[in-house]
Amino acid sequence: MSINLANDKQELIVGTIGGQIFRVLTNDLSFLLHSDSHAAVINDVSFGKESDYFVTIDENGALKRWDLSEYKSTYTGTTAKSIAGCAVFVAKDDQTVLTGWRDGFLRCFDTHDRKT
Repeated sequence: MSINLANDKQELIVGTIGGQIFRVLTNDLSFLLHSDSHAAVINDVSFGKESDYFVTIDENGALKRWDLSEYKSTYTGTTAKSIAGCAVFVAKDDQTVLTGWRDGFLRCFDTHDRKT
């Protein structure tokens, strides 16, 4: 989607159509995910028992768990198809997330310790 060379020419900043921003070293093209976001309208948000994280679901079918202590996404889940997500709910165990989808199905995701 976009690419920009840093002033010192040692690093590229690359933005994708999927809402991700990468830092790429020009000498060996190694990369690091700097940040990511939803690339579509967010349809629902839900907090767990604690207020240090929340989950979101969007129109493109992306489910994300956000860590507020680090201000970043720590989990991204999707279905095999790009089905619009409608609703999201965090279960009592604070790891399982129940989701509702436009195809009429409910799906569960385990969001514990899984990185994007």
